[in-house]
Parts: sequence; structure tokens; C-alpha cells
Amino acid sequence: MKKRVITAIILIAIAVPLIYLGGWWTVGLVTFGCIGGVIEILRTGKNRNWNPAVYIVTMLGALMMLFWWFIMCYIDQTAELFTIPNPYQIRVNVIAIAAFLIGLLTVEVSTKKFMMNDVYYLFTMTFFICLAGQGLIMIRQELGLNVLAYVVFCTYCCDTFAFLTGRFFGKHQFAPITSPKKTWEGVIGGVGITTILGFIFFLIFPFTDTYFWLIPIFSLILAIGAVCGDLIFSSIKRQLQLKDFGTLLPGHGGILDRIDSLLFNILIFIAVYGFVSMGAFS
Repeated sequence: MKKRVITAIILIAIAVPLIYLGGWWTVGLVTFGCIGGVIEILRTGKNRNWNPAVYIVTMLGALMMLFWWFIMCYIDQTAELFTIPNPYQIRVNVIAIAAFLIGLLTVEVSTKKFMMNDVYYLFTMTFFICLAGQGLIMIRQELGLNVLAYVVFCTYCCDTFAFLTGRFFGKHQFAPITSPKKTWEGVIGGVGITTILGFIFFLIFPFTDTYFWLIPIFSLILAIGAVCGDLIFSSIKRQLQLKDFGTLLPGHGGILDRIDSLLFNILIFIAVYGFVSMGAFS
């Protein structure tokens, strides 16, 4: 536990200033996290002795999806970095996605130890990680620091209080096959406390006047999303027979072990916020 707490303090000390500064500082942090996550995916796949071409194609694909918008801005000198005409459109171009998929499929047909299941795994996970990375950058630049802080707060608030309430009051298993240590008491405690604290966080750091009454619902959705994100990645680790995705973060495992719920919640928030902002409740 001591090692876990120390690591968490160091991570907060590094991440918070970079997110606060925004711009390229946030992009750098997101790039490090996403590329680190992709490397963990490559190292933990069922076939871990892949052809070097697999690593090259996957890393290039990840970089293309992360930086496609910046590449386009460089080509079109009239475009402005961090200015997205439609704030709810994730700027991952279909060309980058297609090039990545074609590259993986080409390697699959030309390499014996790289199977179609490996293509599905690498493409889906890399796309998911990079899409969430783009979403985090978009939220920070277009919706503001308070919004991103709110999403992060709700995510880790649920993780923390689900762990604490489960540890002290947990008796009934929530997902015995996927995550044996998770209990109904912990899930209910984490979701309930996060719904309340998420609303209090908004009152202290407000970011909208229009949908004030929806904030408790937002907090509830993000709390449930944190639980689902954790379960999804736990299921993946179970299928791969892994305890953790990596060892980079002492007490926490790998990068993906620390940001799994956040990746999931970034996409959930963008989808829900976009749906509400399009006039669904007006």
C-alpha cells in the first residue's frame, strides 16, 4: 500500500501541472500515456514473439491516429492547432485508420505467427487507446480544464471509494469470474459517493449554466463508466492470463492498469455531453 500511495503522489505531481498548462504540454502527456499503453498491448498479446513488422505497423498506426489533426494543420497552413470546428468530432481521420488496418492485414497474410485474432486485438485496443487520447486533448482544449478535471475526479473518486467500501464492508461478489475482489457493496458505495461528490465538485468548479440539473446524472454515468472500464480491462487481462499489463508503476502495475477506467470515461463523457449539447434536452 505504501508503494502504491507514493507512486500515486508522483503521478499526480507530474500529470496535474502538464494538464493545467494545456497545449503541447497536455499533448505530450497524452502521447506518453497512449504510446506506453500501446507498447503494453504489444508486449502482453497472446503471441509475444511477433515479427518486427507488427511492432512497426502498430506504433506508426498509433502515432498517425494520435497526430492526424496536427499533420493536417501542418499541410494546411491556414488551419489552427487546437481549433476544432465541430467540438464533438474526434479528429481521427479515416485515412489513418484505414492505413493502420491495411498494414496489420498485410502483415497477417505474410507472417505465420501473426493471426487474424491478433489483428483484431491490436487494432481494437490501439484504436480505443488513441481515440480516448484524442478525446482527452479535445476536452482540455475545447471544453476547458474544469470539465476535464471533473471527468478525472469522478473516475478516480469511484475507483477509490469502491475499493475502500469494498474493503471494509464487502461481502457479496459483484463479478466473481472477471474480478473476484470486486463486491456489490464496493460498487454501490463507489457509485453513490461519486454521484454526490461529483456534484459538489461541480459546485466548486462549475463549467456550465445550461444543464445544471444534469450534473448528478453525469456523475452517476461516469461512476458507472469507471466500474465498467475496470471490468472490461480485467476481463482482457483474465483472457490473456495476466495480473497486470506492465510493471512501470510500482504498486499499480502498468500504464493501462492505472488509466483503464479513465480511457473508457473520456469516450463516455464525449458521447453523453455531445448528445445533450445537440439539443436533446432543450
